[in-house]
Amino acid sequence: MARLMLCVLALLVAGGLSDPVRSNPSQKAADPVFLQRQLDLMALYFHIHEPIHVDSCMTIARTWSLEKNIDHYSNVTAVTTYIEMLEHQWILPRAVPFSLLESEHRFEAVTLYNVLVSAKDYDTFYKTAVYLRNIVNENLFVYVLSVAILNRPDAQGIYIPRLPEVFPSYFNNGEIMTTAQRINTHGFNMLEHYPSTYKWDDYVVIRWNATIWPYHNSESTPVAYFTNDFSLNTIYYNLQLAQPSWLHSEVLPLNKHRRGEWFWYLHKQLLARYYMERLSNGLGEIPELGHEIVKQGYSSGLLYHNGVPFPVRPNYFNLDQPQFVNEIQEILDYERRIRDAIDQGYVVNHLGEHIDICAPEAIEILGNLIEANVDSPNGKYYKDFISIWKKLLGNSIVQEQQYHNNYVPLVVPSVLEHYQTALRDPAFYMIWKRVLGLFQMWQEKLPLYKKEELAMPQVAIQKVDVDKLMTYFEHTYLNVSSHLHMNEDEVKEVHDQVRVLVQHPVLNHKKYQVRV
Repeated sequence: MARLMLCVLALLVAGGLSDPVRSNPSQKAADPVFLQRQLDLMALYFHIHEPIHVDSCMTIARTWSLEKNIDHYSNVTAVTTYIEMLEHQWILPRAVPFSLLESEHRFEAVTLYNVLVSAKDYDTFYKTAVYLRNIVNENLFVYVLSVAILNRPDAQGIYIPRLPEVFPSYFNNGEIMTTAQRINTHGFNMLEHYPSTYKWDDYVVIRWNATIWPYHNSESTPVAYFTNDFSLNTIYYNLQLAQPSWLHSEVLPLNKHRRGEWFWYLHKQLLARYYMERLSNGLGEIPELGHEIVKQGYSSGLLYHNGVPFPVRPNYFNLDQPQFVNEIQEILDYERRIRDAIDQGYVVNHLGEHIDICAPEAIEILGNLIEANVDSPNGKYYKDFISIWKKLLGNSIVQEQQYHNNYVPLVVPSVLEHYQTALRDPAFYMIWKRVLGLFQMWQEKLPLYKKEELAMPQVAIQKVDVDKLMTYFEHTYLNVSSHLHMNEDEVKEVHDQVRVLVQHPVLNHKKYQVRV
């Protein structure tokens, strides 16, 4: 635990140590209360797949009670609902996948979030999180705790651990994670039997590029440096944490009054960058997505922590199958409703009133409508078709679904159904090319810009010089030790004795200037 504390303190003061000459009067040292909160909350993410090993937390987990402290919460309804869910085991069990696209999973997540944010003080919030840490599904717990930290005033500024270091299996293929588990068992003794590894000080390093040969695809492999980039996928996940589709914008602590426009802008930028990478690798246009044959398959090579592989989409995946009829029809119906609204120039809200969408500012309304978030004017009519596409193209739809206690569905989501892995699958960009076509259809109906709105006669550009852009790959390292189960000595010390890094090549560029 001492080493964990040193790590936290180093993270918090690194900014101040990096520049001893300059001083910024707006900066101040973190107070001891804040540092202790940072340490306490980070400990809840440590080896999330295992029971918590910190003595003080173990005591809280044994003694805290939601029922006995119900007056410490402002949302009593959420607390009593979750108590009932716990009593009847209507919660998602641990060690199985969690998916926000499943309504029952999402209901539990939203209920738990309301419990955490309604704690009247930090002490209640923290003890509630500790109490539920070993009970709640670990994937759901990390997601909800992270959103709660972002939205509680008394947790602002708390550093949330990077998801790739909490759940490495979402960012590294099965061969890497299996090799890491073998290293955890054998230590340094058998490294010569694993050619993809080498020793670096006290770490064992696994070379990512020595493990990808089974997953080569003639079309997606050339741009894998972009789609598989764990930092990019983490950013996409973090952006969804900041603006969950199920959380009303008015209750978010930051100014989120343009969430619909941001939804459009984010995905437009992602698609444009992916298109550029395809062109630079000679792959051409992003394929059109229809409802018959999807030519390009996808196999991620990822395994869930419990060993279950992610679903695979074969090449020439046929959507024209009897078991997909309902999903295809729903997609077509929901897309048609959006197109009808664009053609008519208005959407119908939940009261039956017409809302005009013929002005540029209406992109906010359209974005909320297409995302089908809780700020949508009429979520019961303009429904979520993007999630259906994800389930369909992820090949995760099953006809005989299994349930926990006959209530909570047990699912095996594809990479498309997790924000932290969705960018890996080329089908993600096919879906978004189709979705952005709806935005384009709306934009084409807006009034044209006038010359005086765009022209800047007072500005004359004489010359533009751009330095030569030099790109290259460099190595970055991802710690996957949290995936490895701790032995008795590690549990006593709350510290990893065997530490494993994965070496990932990432695209970078040399500095350049644009002179106008």
